[in-house]
Amino acid sequence: MDSFLSWARANERRIVATIREMVECESPSDDPAAINRQVEQIADRWGKIAKVTRKKAKGYGDHLLLEFALPGKNLPGKKKSGQLLALGHTDTVWPMGTLKRMPWREDAGRLWGPGVYDMKGGIAFFLYAMEALRDLEVPVTRKVVLLLGSDEEIGSPASRPLIEAQARKSAGVLVLEPGTGLTGKLKTARKGVGGYEVKVLGRAAHAGVDFTNGANAIVELARQIEKIAGFTDLSIGLTVNPGVIEGGTRSNVVRRQH
Repeated sequence: MDSFLSWARANERRIVATIREMVECESPSDDPAAINRQVEQIADRWGKIAKVTRKKAKGYGDHLLLEFALPGKNLPGKKKSGQLLALGHTDTVWPMGTLKRMPWREDAGRLWGPGVYDMKGGIAFFLYAMEALRDLEVPVTRKVVLLLGSDEEIGSPASRPLIEAQARKSAGVLVLEPGTGLTGKLKTARKGVGGYEVKVLGRAAHAGVDFTNGANAIVELARQIEKIAGFTDLSIGLTVNPGVIEGGTRSNVVRRQH
């Protein structure tokens, strides 16, 4: 372990520089071209120690699979069945242009910038861990694979089949999420997510001369939103978030549909 710590300290500035490069390559979920720039950055840099495969996904950025060439491959009787899968994502929740108001900075031993926490820092740390294994010639008894999806922040609609396929071949999975709180506790589980769309149908009418014949879909939706938000139960970790609402055409029209 001391050798790993010494290696990390010796390479600290390189690691920080890589995280900065990744953070300053913005990659919001809804911008496939931006995500692909991040994918290319990782593939070009780390292709020297891994077999790199880009998986195309229509309407999304490319997914990236790296299969690492590590010491111990030819040790007779040492290889174990089942690979070790590291799982991450190149997309972030931050919209393009966030760097202008939240630029990269390093202050008092902490790094700041869009995506530095979730999860470009985690990706960089894992990649350098693989480099450390090679440099220190530490024998590895399992195949190690890194899968980076491009759509995790929006529920992994395109990458889920890839994740499931790799998971079935794996003896264990490491998710490169950041630690919890100031203590940096490792996460051993994650919340699931479900998305629902609610449509309300009312009756259109003029808000001034025919108000009583109308049934306002927006008003009804507002009632339903309050009920739906009430499903939240923090005691069991259930949170419900009404995220996007749309409706209305003109201020003098009782809205028929929302």
